Amino acid sequence: MATVSDKSCFTLAAMLIASAFVSACGSLMPIEKQTADKEIIGETKESHQSAVEPDGDVPLPRQAYNAAGEKIPYLPLENPYNADTTVIPQEARTKFVMASSLLQKGDLKDARTRFQALTEKYPSLSGPWVKLGTIAEKNEKYDDAIKHYKKAVSVNRNNVNAYIALGLVQRKQGYFPDVQKTYRQALDVWRDFPEAHLNLAIFYDLYMDKAEEAQKHYEAYYFLTGQKDEKVRKWLVEVKRRTGIETSFIDIPPKKIEGTPTEKSEDTGVVAQTASPG
Repeated sequence: MATVSDKSCFTLAAMLIASAFVSACGSLMPIEKQTADKEIIGETKESHQSAVEPDGDVPLPRQAYNAAGEKIPYLPLENPYNADTTVIPQEARTKFVMASSLLQKGDLKDARTRFQALTEKYPSLSGPWVKLGTIAEKNEKYDDAIKHYKKAVSVNRNNVNAYIALGLVQRKQGYFPDVQKTYRQALDVWRDFPEAHLNLAIFYDLYMDKAEEAQKHYEAYYFLTGQKDEKVRKWLVEVKRRTGIETSFIDIPPKKIEGTPTEKSEDTGVVAQTASPG
């Protein structure tokens, strides 16, 4: 029998339910940028800032150039969660879809029972744990939701969307150092995860007053999504006004020194640049 693992639920949803259903593995929308509350669970947001670490070691994408100084198209790393090709038993798929249907209809109690049963019979599946987290959030049991999302990550560290769900509920609860840690873990798993960059940017911007760090991750999201999100473009312009930093954190053209040949990688032809987290 094939080992049960946590394959992308995009395939599961496509095979067994209509596209209107959103599975536990579907893309989670980033938090909306809005004015942050000054008081978070009785404490000012400034009281959390000292507990948040510097952002310097978080990986960023980097625009590359060839020997002629021309940009090379950036190829983002593949989502490791979607890349999982391990077979999931048909019974697990069917039961997952049935439980998801109940959740969609608002039958939280029955859906919870079914997802719980899936975690017991198929302990290597992370999707049911994400759904249990969603149900806990709907019931305003936020600490339980955090436990479920953490369990999903422990079962399958490549379930990148579980990190987003976890970070969102941690932010709601004011667990700010944990929020930063969660999004960093997501980027350690998948450096080119657009929503992790965007959520981290918004977190730094609105909750930590760290505009420079926010600028890095707004730019990373904008770059990774093909510079098509007009709303985020405006946010990036606005944060640049505050930081005064107009140079890019992502697109750093090679320096050309007159009379000095451009250093070139032997096997790729890519201009050598200063080592960076990206």
